[in-house]
Amino acid sequence: MIKSFFDLSKKFPCEVHYDDKNSLDIVRYDNTLILDLFDTFASICYIDFYNKRNEDSYKTIEVEVEVVNIEIMKLIEDKLSNLIRFMTNGENWEIKFKQTEKKHLDINMKQLGLFKSEFNSVALLSGGLDAMAGASQELNNNTLYVTYATNDPEVSKAKKTFDVIKKSSPNSEHVIVEKKQFAIKKHSTQRTRSLIFLGSALLYADYYEVPIIKIYENGIMSLNPTFEFRRKVTKTTHPRTLFYINDILKTVGINITVINPFCFMTKAEVIDLIPNEWIDLLKNSKTCSKMPGSKGFQNREKSGVCHCGICTACILRQISICSSLKNSLDCKYILPYNISSYDEIVKYEKLNGVQKSGKIVENISLYKFIEKKSLLQYYSEFKTRIDNGTIFSYLELSPRILGDKSDYENYIKMLSKFSDEIDTYITQQK
Repeated sequence: MIKSFFDLSKKFPCEVHYDDKNSLDIVRYDNTLILDLFDTFASICYIDFYNKRNEDSYKTIEVEVEVVNIEIMKLIEDKLSNLIRFMTNGENWEIKFKQTEKKHLDINMKQLGLFKSEFNSVALLSGGLDAMAGASQELNNNTLYVTYATNDPEVSKAKKTFDVIKKSSPNSEHVIVEKKQFAIKKHSTQRTRSLIFLGSALLYADYYEVPIIKIYENGIMSLNPTFEFRRKVTKTTHPRTLFYINDILKTVGINITVINPFCFMTKAEVIDLIPNEWIDLLKNSKTCSKMPGSKGFQNREKSGVCHCGICTACILRQISICSSLKNSLDCKYILPYNISSYDEIVKYEKLNGVQKSGKIVENISLYKFIEKKSLLQYYSEFKTRIDNGTIFSYLELSPRILGDKSDYENYIKMLSKFSDEIDTYITQQK
């Protein structure tokens, strides 16, 4: 069992993630508390990535992190365990800190360090629609965009988005934090990847004295409830996740806050924020939660299509596009948005797949039919729970998370809109 990042690399996580490619004008960075937090978040993330296991067994996963500020970090051991348990749908995590004496980054030793850029905002820039819509709200704001390089398609799309941003906001910058690969078989999960972004954003926000970090994610995807029949879902931007993270920052004395400006918006409303002149970016954005080569992409080798059309994220994108002002401008899907019956799927596979007939096509069609049916059931249940008033039993929100009555009312308004959006989408199925 991998317990420490040092089991993967003989260096601190911060040492292997920062170099002259992503440090801008940072010559030396020695805020050891921020570096301790980055190393903690990165260690958790990579231990999640590289420990093969049955996630339903609920065995305790131990994490060892070497830190400088051990007494301060011990204050958040239980808070970190609560955060990661929530993000990983109930797995038990035990965070242990070990003392180390020195930790700093000497990055751009060739630079003199005489100039320091000025930024008003630090924001996540993934290759997705929500991050793109968020970027449209950051124009002319001297924003530093941070991308965690989860995969090549996502990075490519983030770069294309920033190229457009740069034309309108020449003082903005984009940094990419590379996802490190190690010669060990990985565990298939993306549940904790946002921690790397958060750790990186903390470092940049601290250095450039930016008090707020923004993760733009529509409120429906952030809430992402699990119903009885539905597989587990991610909670990387759930209000409870952000509450735990901000509580951790407050406890250790870091005056930086992480927010989601789109928390009370449906994805359709978020899509409508994207400027019309960014339509090509919209079509090329990446939403799909499945990887090319997975079952969702079978029978479409070298098609160039990067959305399966049968995952939670793809269906939410389709629901949202159908109710947005840009309902005729979406990208292509392996399975089009309005096909859901088995016979229609078989017909489509025979016309458009690499394999045109036979048992392979039937098996692929059956898989896609079952996946699409499951998602339609999930979102139909979502709508039913909204309409009958029981949805809050599934959202894992408490009074301290909600903050005040206005938050509750804003969620009610958003959910009501989403119910109508689901209805519009389901009526278009065949």
